Amino acid sequence: MNYKIELSGPQGHWLLGCLPEFRRDILGFLLDCAKKYGDVVKLPYGFAGILIKGRQGAAAYLLGSPDDIKHVLVIRQSNYQRLWVPAAKRVFGQGLLTSEDPLHLKQRRMMQPSFHHHRIATYADTMIDKTEQLFKIWQDGTTVDVAREMMGLTLAIICKTLFSMDLTEEVRHLTEAVTVGQHHITLQYRSLVALFTPNFLPTRRNLLFRRSGQELDRTIYDMIHARRNSGEQSNDLLSMLLNARDEEGNTMTDQQVRDEAMTLFLAGHDTTANALAWTWYLLSQHPEVETRLLAELKEVLDGRMPSSADVSKLVYTGMIFSEAMRLYPPAYILVRTALHDDILPSGVAIPEGSDIFMCQYVVHRNPRYFPNPDRFDPERFKPVAEQKRPDYAYFPFGGGSRMCIGEPFARMEGILLTAAIAQRFKMTLTPGQTIVPEPLVTLRPRNGILMRLTKLDKPS
Repeated sequence: MNYKIELSGPQGHWLLGCLPEFRRDILGFLLDCAKKYGDVVKLPYGFAGILIKGRQGAAAYLLGSPDDIKHVLVIRQSNYQRLWVPAAKRVFGQGLLTSEDPLHLKQRRMMQPSFHHHRIATYADTMIDKTEQLFKIWQDGTTVDVAREMMGLTLAIICKTLFSMDLTEEVRHLTEAVTVGQHHITLQYRSLVALFTPNFLPTRRNLLFRRSGQELDRTIYDMIHARRNSGEQSNDLLSMLLNARDEEGNTMTDQQVRDEAMTLFLAGHDTTANALAWTWYLLSQHPEVETRLLAELKEVLDGRMPSSADVSKLVYTGMIFSEAMRLYPPAYILVRTALHDDILPSGVAIPEGSDIFMCQYVVHRNPRYFPNPDRFDPERFKPVAEQKRPDYAYFPFGGGSRMCIGEPFARMEGILLTAAIAQRFKMTLTPGQTIVPEPLVTLRPRNGILMRLTKLDKPS
């Protein structure tokens, strides 16, 4: 079989390749490339490839075929290593998000029992309790930045479920520290200057990043040390991390617990918060979907707060959350590096050292799998519709052995919070805003989303 396939793609700049386009508008650029050039697009790095990869002619490959994506994430996943810039490794350490096998496999096996469905269900009460506390603050007729509100709410939830602690006074400072980290990591991905500027240099960005990292470290290490010293056994994820044992009976070091706790702390609230913010934005633009949502909530809940037992019954609510993550996937791109030469199912040869881009934001908008892809349509996630789509046409939580371990937690949280809030408040988009996504480590709404709250009467 002849695997030599000629690829088309942007020519790029002789020196910087496609890096200027990445920095200017990575989502628009990759979406445009997929539309113009097809399922595999070669994105040259130009002469800068010598700095990035140590060789001239280096390139990235944008994949749009579900079969090719499945090949990289599942079938030949051992050949494709995650690509992380120094700032990301500084934040996440050797947690599940950044580690490679055999450490990744060992840590995942130790942590897996903490994420069984029956264990996740025990956190539903905390999710609803924190939401009801937010209701006491929200006032009828006021305007809020729903992106910021969802970030604060999910952060309060993860603090309670992860650490059994209420950090309401520190929420604003911690979210600011997370935002600083996201901007710094993103800049290193898109700027050669930022990538090759040593972190120890006292630049303004480095100093700000260092302070934010120290604040996050101090918060998490204080919790770890306090729990170890107290000997307290709580029904939270921190206790499970401290008590987890590998096959030889060894527990995690404080550094390992810190890395995993940091990963859960950041990924466990930021992704769901962004998914919820986009959900409220989309609902505000589609009253027919909101009307059907309220009808389901009336039928299933009849005015009471939802519980874990209701998640399976809130079918349309779940479809709304899935469709919001299709259009605005919080984790909008996965990047891998080929350790050895490989051949994709499409027949394209991938040279050793090449970077592989699998962009959920792009693939989720492919009209072959999602007709009229820019339309918000939760009906796409009826079981019969899902069965017709190939695997990895939709992959908001990744895939393979690296699929997000917190997916059950995030999905339950998204459905419960959507249900709880929608039957208490209607959100109306404030006029005059331009709502656009900002692709940092996660896909946030740039400048937030201002919405007017209208308190709803409890159904009788």
